[in-house]
Amino acid sequence: MHHNYGMNEFLQYSILIFSGLSVLFLILLLISRLKNIYKEKVTARYTPVIENMLFPLIFENLPVDSIIHSNEYKEYITRYYFKKLLLQNIINLHESYTGIYNLKLEEFYRSSGLIQTSLSKLNSGRWHIKCRGIRELSEMKVHEAYEKIRASVRHKNSTLKLEALSGVIRLKGLEGLNILNDYKEPVNDWVQANILYEIENANLTGVKDFSYLLTSENETVVILGLRLIAKFNQIENIDKVREIQNANASYRISNQALKTLAKLPASAIYNPAKP
Repeated sequence: MHHNYGMNEFLQYSILIFSGLSVLFLILLLISRLKNIYKEKVTARYTPVIENMLFPLIFENLPVDSIIHSNEYKEYITRYYFKKLLLQNIINLHESYTGIYNLKLEEFYRSSGLIQTSLSKLNSGRWHIKCRGIRELSEMKVHEAYEKIRASVRHKNSTLKLEALSGVIRLKGLEGLNILNDYKEPVNDWVQANILYEIENANLTGVKDFSYLLTSENETVVILGLRLIAKFNQIENIDKVREIQNANASYRISNQALKTLAKLPASAIYNPAKP
């Protein structure tokens, strides 16, 4: 009897706990849906206001001060979601445009104080917020944030580490690749694609010799070096590429070396199998 009573009591507590967790889950789900509905509502409301501010700034050469001192701007900028959406729009536009358009966006970003929002994210203890800050600051060419971004390359969180690496490249271009000299962590294909994209879209005044990356003990850094040599047609490094391909290298390095040789214009000259 005592055993049955104990079992019944256990079942009752289990049912209560399960019921409580179910109610909590439903409440959290409802809150989440309400938040999403609210975000959609304010996005629909604020987007036309933001467009009316930014498009004359970019395309009609409207002075930044005239926007910042306008009554409409003063009314909305104190609202959390408006400020968040405005920052998102500026970053997205900056990614889409170049030249004078980007300079206007950068001027507005600084003069409006939105730069401080990004800097505060960089100081956050939460890695995903710090990632967002790095993305915003590096995209908007805030070079004074370089050292803090560079420090995050050594962070224990792999996502933050890779975002910081991309940020360094975004700010410093080819010079930023020097950080890979003693880099121990793997630089995955997604990050390499981002690095190649950033370099491709940078205003390069000169291209450095990438053969120094081939001496790295980090397999992924060597692969990146091979890809950069191929991308910039550095025929002068073809012998070093062949050495790596013929050496006791890993399959991935050897395979990338073959791909690099195939892309270099003068590779046929150095092909001993060719009559």
